[in-house]
Amino acid sequence: MEKKFYRVCNEETLRGLWYDFKGGFTGIIHEDFDFCTNSSLKMDFDPELVGWLSATDSLEDLYKWFTKEDIIKLQNFGWYIHEFEAEDYKFYERFQHLIINQNTSKLIRKIEL
Repeated sequence: MEKKFYRVCNEETLRGLWYDFKGGFTGIIHEDFDFCTNSSLKMDFDPELVGWLSATDSLEDLYKWFTKEDIIKLQNFGWYIHEFEAEDYKFYERFQHLIINQNTSKLIRKIEL
């Protein structure tokens, strides 16, 4: 059954702030966007996560990762909340959050604050 998920990602590439789609660490959350509340959060590379995207199943949970103020600032650089639908998702124990399959999840809309 499809379910809705939310993540902050680039509006053009849809990649996140820690890793690219091939699992390569970008470091931009630590260097370019160090104003974000969780900019010091280190997420070690895990080959099991290649092909998966970190996400939340509610906006309330997403705001625990990025405050609304963080997201408003990120929007100035092209990073927005995006809503996805996914059937292939799971809870990833090591990092204690949901992940969705990057190849089969469907982008529904960009949310602007």
